[in-house]
Amino acid sequence: MSWLRTTAALLTGAVLLVPQVLPASASTTHSALPAAPAAKVSPVPLVQGVVADQFGNFVDGVMVRATKGGTAVASAETYASKRASGPQHGYFFLEVGKPGTYTVTLSKKGYETVTFSGIEVKRPRQKVSLGAIEIEKTPEPTTTSAALVSRSVTTKARGAVVVKVAAKATKSPVGEVEIREGDKVVGSADLRASGRGTVTVVLGKLGKGGHVLKAHFLGSDTLAPSASKQAITLVVVKARK
Repeated sequence: MSWLRTTAALLTGAVLLVPQVLPASASTTHSALPAAPAAKVSPVPLVQGVVADQFGNFVDGVMVRATKGGTAVASAETYASKRASGPQHGYFFLEVGKPGTYTVTLSKKGYETVTFSGIEVKRPRQKVSLGAIEIEKTPEPTTTSAALVSRSVTTKARGAVVVKVAAKATKSPVGEVEIREGDKVVGSADLRASGRGTVTVVLGKLGKGGHVLKAHFLGSDTLAPSASKQAITLVVVKARK
């Protein structure tokens, strides 16, 4: 899925942990990000790790919960822990209380939910590190609308469509825009940041008659795709000699 690899290690012994991901589109890979800082000394076992998104950005404010047999035993949010070299963002630790087999779930609004099962704590005061965990940021929703520059053109001319893409996440969405007649692409253009969500798409030459069109924004790593709800009809008439 991305650049992270699944890794997990016990600080006092090796173990391989296999993540379960909810929903299916969530990340299943973890990576060689900087190792989690050592947890504070505790009289009870700890489960710890560091959380980053698919772009390598450490994520604070992720809710991390540990359960045992369906019963909640510990919870915490990721935060910036203090280190001599500077804060380590995305860090968490859970005091699970006693040895046993646990399930850890990570969740935050705008991100996919990730679940690890079969995490074994074998000894009192043991520190179990889940290493670097990837939690995938979901694309922000967008809306797309379209309007014809002219409702009618001749067979010798090309029609044009003004497309607007809006997103709460940014005032300057970028990505590719297509104009389609059914499944056929009749025009495309790149939506650039300088256009602030607006681009004019010049169409290929179309045959005589009415053409029912829709605009499609193909999305990006951070923005979800969308299509115009209302179809527009371009009328092509025979050019005069």
